[in-house]
Amino acid sequence: MRASSFFITQSNANNMKKLSEWWVYLAGVIAVIGVIIHIAAIFGGPSWYAYFGAPPQIVQSAREGTWLAPVSTMMITALMAICAAFAFSALGLIRRLPLLRTGLAGMAAICLLRSMILWPLMINHPELRNTFEIVAAIVWGLAGVGFVFGFRLVHAHR
Repeated sequence: MRASSFFITQSNANNMKKLSEWWVYLAGVIAVIGVIIHIAAIFGGPSWYAYFGAPPQIVQSAREGTWLAPVSTMMITALMAICAAFAFSALGLIRRLPLLRTGLAGMAAICLLRSMILWPLMINHPELRNTFEIVAAIVWGLAGVGFVFGFRLVHAHR
């Protein structure tokens, strides 16, 4: 093998690793933004819950001041924080989490499913044909791709 082909191959490998890392960062940032939005919704009140597409019973709970809205929102917030932690763990920014590859694979599957399920559902549910739902599907699809890259990155380091 010529030295120049080694460097080209090494350069390509470094570029692919950087691209993979960029996707994983994106997934982590999307999850952190989700955390921020959900916490802000608790303080923003019923109008925020409604704007971000919360189910009617959650919006009603926020209006009435019952525990359903904040508790369910904090549960979703915790799940998104876990997603962010797994992405940042795959990047080596925080210590390696247990079941890292399994968690990343599961997160990728859930995000990609969340992204893809909207399109057939819109056929019989025209209320889902709105900007928020479409943007959310695209964003979670991007996060899903990031978690796939995270899985592959961790798998390659094994």
